Amino acid sequence: MPGCSDYMYFLCVFLSRYNVAHEEVNMPDSGTIVIGVSFAAYTLFIVLVGLWSSRWAKRSDEDYFLAGRSLGKWVAALSASASSESGWVTLGLVGWAYGSGVSAYWIIPGCLFGYFFNWFFLAGRMRDRAAELNALTIPDLFSFHFRERVPLLRVLSVIVILVAMVLYVAAQFNAAGKSLAYSFTGDVSGSNYRWGVLAGAAIVLVYTVTGGFRAVCWTDFLQALLMLTALVIFPVYLLFTHGGFAYVHGELAQTDPATLHWIPQGAKASGPALFGFLLGSGALGINFGYPGQPHVLVRFMALKDRKEAAWGGVISMIWGLFVYWGAVTVGLFARAMQTDGASWTSVLSQDKELGLVAAAQNLLPGVLGGLVLAAVLAAICSTADSQLLVAASAAANDLYKQIFRKGATDDDPQRASGMDDRGSMWINRGIVFTLGIIAVLLVIDQKVTVYDYVLTYGWAILGASFGPQVILLLIWRRASYAGCLAGMLTGFVMAIVWKLTYMSGEHTVEIYNLPLAFVAAMVVNVLISLLTSTGKKRVTA
Repeated sequence: MPGCSDYMYFLCVFLSRYNVAHEEVNMPDSGTIVIGVSFAAYTLFIVLVGLWSSRWAKRSDEDYFLAGRSLGKWVAALSASASSESGWVTLGLVGWAYGSGVSAYWIIPGCLFGYFFNWFFLAGRMRDRAAELNALTIPDLFSFHFRERVPLLRVLSVIVILVAMVLYVAAQFNAAGKSLAYSFTGDVSGSNYRWGVLAGAAIVLVYTVTGGFRAVCWTDFLQALLMLTALVIFPVYLLFTHGGFAYVHGELAQTDPATLHWIPQGAKASGPALFGFLLGSGALGINFGYPGQPHVLVRFMALKDRKEAAWGGVISMIWGLFVYWGAVTVGLFARAMQTDGASWTSVLSQDKELGLVAAAQNLLPGVLGGLVLAAVLAAICSTADSQLLVAASAAANDLYKQIFRKGATDDDPQRASGMDDRGSMWINRGIVFTLGIIAVLLVIDQKVTVYDYVLTYGWAILGASFGPQVILLLIWRRASYAGCLAGMLTGFVMAIVWKLTYMSGEHTVEIYNLPLAFVAAMVVNVLISLLTSTGKKRVTA
């Protein structure tokens, strides 16, 4: 299989490097070896699945980007769920729960509402409209729907995707670097962290470059199952072996009672005011992002028919319920054990996002610790691969192919191209690799807070820029080209400006940039559409 030997060579170098590192910090050889073998077995399996799935590719753009529009409910649902819940769940959400306490459970209804809206209101409509237009990407959908002649909307969509996705993927590689460095060396600084970043990036790039969307969906499907297994078994294990929630409550009540408050810090009201606060914060406000994530929306475009959407929604919501509950519960146990004096929790004072990795490595047998590390990596890979593919499609299809090398044909003017499918696929692969390298360079020498970096940059920018526009395009006849363009620009700019200004300072009440930018983009789109559309025809540029 092409690429497999190269991958094994890199993995051997990576593990040998960490073997030297663990001797430097005097970690037990047996534990490191068991975790290393478990990790290597998992990553090799995922790469082989990706390479295997590439055998079924039909070597066309539609197959590379949408798996030939053939996804069933199980693969679509679990791959969409895994790709939307990245290292921010296995690292970021665990760390948030560690820091904020039981109020982190509010994230569950916030996320599940986003799942519900996406699958039951958007998925079927998006699948049918994308197939009707022969759209392969989100910029395709916008451009073809409004029949734009000057590609302003397409270009703006590509800019949004490239900016947000590179930041998003960089956060995933950062999460990989921290997790792998701690697991194999106990130290997340210097070269240990850098080798972790490189290893995580290499794993993702091998099967994404080789197999395209089909490989991504199948590997994400398997990784979703692994995430579910780890984030159910480990919390249940903690409940039965460490005194249950009574233990958590007792420890936190003694040292930090504020972590037991269900109302987040800064909220003093009740009723509608409290709901508004939660909606404006990251707790419930996260749901605004779901309709605007291209790496999730392409799963809807790839469904074999709209009947798959309803069952896909049920599967996704059940998966999400268990995964979010597990991540928050582990974070609470990690906080309780730190107050109880567990020595292994000292690392959490430096980086609270290592709660799941550190707890698993110190409280579980080696093989199970390796399984949890694999689940952490699965969360990272299942998002990074999808985002790289979406970003590559934006650059290769929506810029290079549709604009710079557009050569209209009589048979299919919308899918016009100046190059054949095989040449297009190699360009796509080259762009995936290039974007991956850029993401690595952004974080190779610095660690970031995954939860903040993902939700306030990648997730918020995409959610505010695309979410309102996708919703109105699919459900409102009067949505116009001008309204969509203005709304997208508003969401993009406001998400960034609010993050860099208000959210960069110290405030009693933190206001999440996504809900504000989303509402502003929606209002602008509606107002401009009412002024520019009669409802009888689409407005074009």
